[in-house]
Amino acid sequence: MSRTGVRIVRSSIREPRPVGVAILASAGVAVGIVLALLLVALIAYKAALGVPLAMQIIDIALAIVVPFTIVWFFWGVWEVLQSAWWSHVIGGPLVAAGLGAAFVWRGMVIGLLVRGVPVALHQWIETGFVWSVWVILILEITTVVYLLTAWKAFGIGAPKPLWERRHW
Repeated sequence: MSRTGVRIVRSSIREPRPVGVAILASAGVAVGIVLALLLVALIAYKAALGVPLAMQIIDIALAIVVPFTIVWFFWGVWEVLQSAWWSHVIGGPLVAAGLGAAFVWRGMVIGLLVRGVPVALHQWIETGFVWSVWVILILEITTVVYLLTAWKAFGIGAPKPLWERRHW
């Protein structure tokens, strides 16, 4: 009898990405990129008008944090990561509450965004802000509802392989 071991061939076959996940993830990444471009355009326009960058610190923070957070979380959905599923399911209601607060206090937020911009553009910025809030809110609610139905694709509730289990 031989002492050679049995070789186990691992397969890299992966479950196909559900179509709904691909659509929502693509839409989320596109929304994040468009939002980043719009905010950078607003910052550049204000800089061209002579508004110093030090006065635009809130605009710059929004241009960095909000769009890239959106892209980060929706990229995780594209990659079908469990952490993305959990972040949307737990964070989705928090995002909806935050967007609701931003909509309620939109006068203050828009006041910060239009600082240094000609009055003729205030309505454009307000309209863009309101549309952005609604689009992100609808996208996030749709994503959370869909992810609650597509939990198997993310491996939620499935037993983990033996090598991934933690032994305390």
